[in-house]
Amino acid sequence: AKPAYTFVDEARRAKAASAVEKGIECILKTQVIVEGRRTVWCAQHDEVTFAPAPARKFELASLSGGESVDIVRFLMSIKDPSPEVVEAVESAVKWFEQSELKGIKWVKKTDNSQPGGFDCVVVKDAGSSVWARFYEIGSNRPIFAGRDGVAKYDVAQIEHERRTNYEWYVHDAAKLLKRDYPAWRQRTAR
Repeated sequence: AKPAYTFVDEARRAKAASAVEKGIECILKTQVIVEGRRTVWCAQHDEVTFAPAPARKFELASLSGGESVDIVRFLMSIKDPSPEVVEAVESAVKWFEQSELKGIKWVKKTDNSQPGGFDCVVVKDAGSSVWARFYEIGSNRPIFAGRDGVAKYDVAQIEHERRTNYEWYVHDAAKLLKRDYPAWRQRTAR
């Protein structure tokens, strides 16, 4: 009903609102539960069972440190969140806090022995932290896969082409935890 959308009739608005509610239900159903606790979401889910699902060979069924950030931000944008939405947000934030990989940094470095003259590597850096793009469901260990589709626990174990052409470590959760979540908590305090 905002001025830019006054051309949308009431029937379409109602249909859109219903679709958003169904989407929120789907989001809540797909939040991965591990040992009775809600965590985050997979990058993709089965359209029938809602279970975490793989996509490309190097995108294994896993907990996503990347895509889950935007899902949490969407849930925090809901004006009057239900108790289920609040629980989903709180659980995901707790998972992000527990899954932060402190003391490391993902960097692109010159390496003339590699195609293109560079490589991407993890380096120790006491002041840095990142989140893995994918975490193994159950163990919560960061996982990486090359075109063979086999989970590995060290990004250096996957081929150069996959290591350097994919975002294996992400940073968006830092803003979520430091800025977005505190603002949401203040806004939704009851």
